[in-house]
Amino acid sequence: MRLKNKTALVTGGTRGIGRAVAQTFAHEGAKVYIVGYQGRKLLDETIYNIQKDGGEAYGGLFDVSLEADVKLLFKEIDDVFGSLDILVNNAGIIKPKPFVDLTFEEWQKTLNVHMNGTFLCTYYAVKKYMLDKNEGKIINLAAPAAFKGSIGVVDYASAKGGIVSFTKNVAKELVLYNIQVNAVLPVASTRMTEALSEFYKVQFGHDYADYLEKLPPPETVAPIFLFLASKDSDYVTGQIIAADGGLTI
Repeated sequence: MRLKNKTALVTGGTRGIGRAVAQTFAHEGAKVYIVGYQGRKLLDETIYNIQKDGGEAYGGLFDVSLEADVKLLFKEIDDVFGSLDILVNNAGIIKPKPFVDLTFEEWQKTLNVHMNGTFLCTYYAVKKYMLDKNEGKIINLAAPAAFKGSIGVVDYASAKGGIVSFTKNVAKELVLYNIQVNAVLPVASTRMTEALSEFYKVQFGHDYADYLEKLPPPETVAPIFLFLASKDSDYVTGQIIAADGGLTI
């Protein structure tokens, strides 16, 4: 029960890595609030599964790229928890497309979800709860494409690169407040890797996409999130930690 008496907010928590993290946190004693964007059924299923296993979970549907929605989300956090200890900025989208075919609207949408969502949730979590408590854990999501060139993900990679810089700079400013801000670079089988796999098959053939179909399940990377959410990481901040099986070595 490494997160007993802690409250956690996980965005994009209805599937994939977000859901695995939410389930792990609940299993370790945290009260978890799960944010989805679309899909009430997925949200309800995730909450039900956590509660069935003895955990405490709540949730709602919000667009974290919009400040109005994030304000409503944190009002809900007020009503449900009255405090917040841990934030996981996991919400994200991906729609692989060659750069020359990418529209400005698509570019904006991807950056809005990843960058605006990470900024807004971090800002409100820090200002409303963590500064006063003089403690907190914030975990952002990075990706291999932020560190090495890839194909079909210029918007996604740029957003993740921005999150890397955001993580380091916010961590630097919040050291004095005992708030640790880190990012995980996870590689696991999710709907995002499925989308990439389909794109690569069309562009380059099955062999190029083969490794994406052999990735481990999201539960494989959940322990690193648990470490960063727990007291074990009180001396770790501003770091980008890869849980990728050596992919980005």
